[in-house]
Amino acid sequence: MKAKPKSSPDKELIKVLEAGGAVEYLEYLQSGKRILWVNFKAGIAKGFGITIGMTLVLGVFIWILTLLVDLPVVGEYFQDAKEYAVDYTENTNYSDEFSEMNQLLREINENTKN
Repeated sequence: MKAKPKSSPDKELIKVLEAGGAVEYLEYLQSGKRILWVNFKAGIAKGFGITIGMTLVLGVFIWILTLLVDLPVVGEYFQDAKEYAVDYTENTNYSDEFSEMNQLLREINENTKN
């Protein structure tokens, strides 16, 4: 009976690294464009998720407040809280933040030209 030749430790290490996905990960780390693209897509997904999540949370919160308004004694407090929440969501349009961001981008653009 012939004994199987043992594979070298280097070949075994390569097999383990390939099975664990380390080779693909190292290729990923060497590609700057790919890293930027993956992070860009992740940022878009996170922003979309936060927007949808906060919309649902605020909607449920306001809905619960409308149910609690009719309670005796504490109904007035919940009415005030509901009005505050509704006013905040209606009056927040983020126009100030967008104008500040636009100004900051202009300053950065001017500084990079100099």
